[in-house]
Amino acid sequence: MMKVLAVCCIALFAGFGVQTSAQEKQALRLVETIPLSGVTGRLDHMGVDLENKRLFVAAVTNNTLEVVDLTGGKVINRLAGLKDTQDALFLGGDFNKLYVSSLDGHVRVFEGKTFRPVQDFKTEPGPNRLFYDTTSNLIYFGYGGQSAGFDAYERVGILRTKRGAGYDELVADMIAPTPRPGHLAEIAMDDNGILLACDSLADRIYQFDTRKRELINSWPARGDGAADMAVDRNRHRLFVGTRVPPEMTVYDSVSGKEIQSLPAPETMDGVYYDANLKRIYVTGGRWYGTPGASPGWIYAYQQMDPDHYEVISKIKTRPGSGTSLLVPEFNRFYVASQAIGDQKAAILVFEPVP
Repeated sequence: MMKVLAVCCIALFAGFGVQTSAQEKQALRLVETIPLSGVTGRLDHMGVDLENKRLFVAAVTNNTLEVVDLTGGKVINRLAGLKDTQDALFLGGDFNKLYVSSLDGHVRVFEGKTFRPVQDFKTEPGPNRLFYDTTSNLIYFGYGGQSAGFDAYERVGILRTKRGAGYDELVADMIAPTPRPGHLAEIAMDDNGILLACDSLADRIYQFDTRKRELINSWPARGDGAADMAVDRNRHRLFVGTRVPPEMTVYDSVSGKEIQSLPAPETMDGVYYDANLKRIYVTGGRWYGTPGASPGWIYAYQQMDPDHYEVISKIKTRPGSGTSLLVPEFNRFYVASQAIGDQKAAILVFEPVP
């Protein structure tokens, strides 16, 4: 009798578990795991070559940029000697160039097929994310701040790209005053040439007019560690991930007004807006070398309307899986997962589920 009762109880609780899972929407489905053989330490941001289906992965501790063939699901090349690699941007077509930023104060340009070095722009320390504006053929990147030893300001650099063998040109920068030493962590473009940047140390959101090349507004970010963001240009909504507390906050991207704040995964390091499905994906799990690594998660949020959002799914990944990249053209969401203990470095490939 006791055995029967125990079985019934187990079945009952199992039924509750199934019911809870059924209520949560499966927003992403893991479809592939691509190994990064021989890569150790922290992984940072990624870029993509849409024409040749290649993924570029910044291996910070390795001081390399890993080149992944997405069709074959394997690493096919490695660019070495890049200290503190941060981000990669590939421009195809007539440009055929790869741009790589590193915290030691370099934005390097490589030929897109052979990876032959073409140019090396030496800046103040701190170059991080690279953003390409298709309407102006300009690349924007944040640098300076705490990494350069400056307490009260940092910069957004502006690089004019040239097609083919033409040499690019560092044409200007825009100054962002900071209340304390800062680090510009992410850049996005709103409508009408308005560029947005978030600071993960000074915890501030900046708004620049790229036509006048000047700061027009800024506001404090909710929480600490405003390290990543995305924008819905059609509805003028800005999505910012913070680390303390772990939250995703929605702002009006024009006025800076706070709209809504929702829980997010710990040690967040990636925020992306899926315009097709009207969703926001936030990844967390970045490892700082502490004895216990944060568990890796992806939180998916549904945009009900411009002022209302809901957490619809929480997908467990792996520890050390903070950074990510959404590629709508491939209908894929890539998560960089670093090596920890017996866990080997890999790229986790997810497919958005309608």
